[in-house]
Amino acid sequence: MSTILVVHHSPTDTTRGVASLVLDATREAARQVNEVAGDSSDMIDVTEVNALEPSVGQLRDADAIIFGTTANFGYISGALKHYFDSTFMEIGEDLKGLPMSWWIRGGYDTTGASKVMRSITTGYGWSPVVPPIEFVGEVEPHTTELRDMAQAVVGALVQ
Repeated sequence: MSTILVVHHSPTDTTRGVASLVLDATREAARQVNEVAGDSSDMIDVTEVNALEPSVGQLRDADAIIFGTTANFGYISGALKHYFDSTFMEIGEDLKGLPMSWWIRGGYDTTGASKVMRSITTGYGWSPVVPPIEFVGEVEPHTTELRDMAQAVVGALVQ
């Protein structure tokens, strides 16, 4: 069985909605894969992770990951930064090539948060398997992109 972690910090109603949308899309894509899976080793499990509760073991066991964060003062959320700070020294580049992507929702700008995500994930040896979804304002214009990103991460496990 493969595991996809969806690690996020979603402190507002808006970002909780984004996280739910991404989780639902990831779980639905995994369910479709699981329906045609030949055996349990081909199945995919989706696990939601609170960025404030990092687990090196959980990350080490992941086969793919989706991150979600707000953009705060030109940076990612402190909770997601905590997740990275708490796992990097033990993980380093051990999971190089791990399929992943992310979403960032900002009130005014996502430039700094985007730069930080690229820098941190490069440090782990990861690069997105699909372009991350980074936006400001309302979620509605980005729902299809968010679903597509989640489905692409699932798809990366069945290639």
